[in-house]
Amino acid sequence: MLLTGTAAAADPFELDMTVGQDNKQFGFDNVDDAADALDRDNLLREFPQYNDSIAVMTLINFRGLDASLDFQQSSTTLVFRVDGVDLVPGSDTVSFQGQTRDDSIELLKDFLKENKFALKNLQTRSAQATPIDPLAGNPGSLMNQRMRGDFDRGFTHRVSQIWGCGCSAFDFSQPQPIMVASADDMQGIFAEARARAAAIRGENEVGIGLAGQSTRGTAINGSKYRSTTLQLPFSYTVKFDADPRRKLSFELPLSYTDNEGAASYSAGFSLAYTHPVSDNWSLTPAVGIGATGSEDLGAGGGLASYSLTSSYSHRLGDWALSLGNSIGRYESVGIKIGDIEAEYDVQNTVFTNGLLVSGPTSLIARGIVMEYSFTDTRLTGTDLFSNRYDEIGVGLGFIKTDNGAITRYFKTGLSYLWGENDLKGVRLALNLRF
Repeated sequence: MLLTGTAAAADPFELDMTVGQDNKQFGFDNVDDAADALDRDNLLREFPQYNDSIAVMTLINFRGLDASLDFQQSSTTLVFRVDGVDLVPGSDTVSFQGQTRDDSIELLKDFLKENKFALKNLQTRSAQATPIDPLAGNPGSLMNQRMRGDFDRGFTHRVSQIWGCGCSAFDFSQPQPIMVASADDMQGIFAEARARAAAIRGENEVGIGLAGQSTRGTAINGSKYRSTTLQLPFSYTVKFDADPRRKLSFELPLSYTDNEGAASYSAGFSLAYTHPVSDNWSLTPAVGIGATGSEDLGAGGGLASYSLTSSYSHRLGDWALSLGNSIGRYESVGIKIGDIEAEYDVQNTVFTNGLLVSGPTSLIARGIVMEYSFTDTRLTGTDLFSNRYDEIGVGLGFIKTDNGAITRYFKTGLSYLWGENDLKGVRLALNLRF
């Protein structure tokens, strides 16, 4: 098939066209542009000898899936096939018979937009076989963004010293500052933090973030793809007056992904409640909904999720060791994009476990905290492009205090991640909470 095994990054849609005795290759980042390559005017421009009686044989790299589009000699029937995808019940091949070859191409476009059975199977297979699907199977997908968001909110942000607790660790007038591992734990996980709770009781928080991520992976047909994702999460946290450790958090994450020139977008909304079980253990259930779409890739879908995250912290002098565990359920839901009803068949249970070590450092300046983390994520249920992710990271935080209470904090973190099918990536994140 087309370009299988090449080391160069592939276009989302690649065509290897044979018209008569001539052969040419083309690359596209838009599905409609790829289909239009078979229009009569385009064929005449690239193959001057073309006429409607000449056979046109096209091998396609369809977002990492092997496919073909063929016009037999003296025929207007267009035959479309995608390996491993039932386009109609029991067959990976479907034919379109128009009055002209251009009419048959238009019938194919309508089929890919309107046939729910074929679209659902094609999208699900894409999530299983390629690293550029917008809904699932890769770090830039909507599902993976929700998985990360749920775990970060229930664990990373909860236990991170960078997010702060207003404890005496950052009061450098004291001879032996004490660090407490607790994110936003305004009464404090340990006794030293409780004295500071009154200063910040009842103060809600606004969070703004910006994250950039670059990943690469190899599709099942050997095509290599690179993706760049930009994420912009907004959050608002309400603290309960009776106990500021109890919090209700609202999050609105937005993202944009470039997949070799093909753009995809996603947005979501989630709600989480953090409940302290003890001074150093908390539970955070969360629910969420989101949608993603890409006109270029011809893909889109929705996602519903619910999860439960546990965070536990243990103090080690000025440092802290924290353990996070999460279980979540993530299921695709249908959405309507214009006249297109887009849907996947994806249901996964996700298990995430992480360790985070944090403590103060004076290497750069006072009021700075270093963090080191490792996260392991495993997926069960629908087989996806990558069912496992591991990530190691380092973080650096800057804190502003007022009367011993942290009122504003800025965090930057760099991490390296890897998964199945040669999946690798780097991520840089910036967060501000005030």
